Amino acid sequence: MGTFTEETLRKFQAMCAEGMDFGEGEPYDFVQCLMANGDIYGVEPGESCDKGKQISDEQAQKLRAKKSKDDKPDVRMAKLKAAFRKKTGREMNKEEKAKAAWLVNNKK
Repeated sequence: MGTFTEETLRKFQAMCAEGMDFGEGEPYDFVQCLMANGDIYGVEPGESCDKGKQISDEQAQKLRAKKSKDDKPDVRMAKLKAAFRKKTGREMNKEEKAKAAWLVNNKK
């Protein structure tokens, strides 16, 4: 790979500060839609969401950050324990916890 000199970087920064556009075409623009299951998809501006409702970029960013946070093993394990407790009315025993931990840690 190549490298950039400090002089080249200064020139690039100056060009950006002047408003130089380095885009190769029109920016890709779309509207984001939130489905009932939490998935987010995009449609072209002016089109309506086939499923779900339209959300702002800020809402989509917050939802993606929360989903990323929820995807951590300790959060998934806590959710799994809560679901188990709700369904069975009891806590997991040692073997069930071990099996659940294996499932959570080996999720693909």
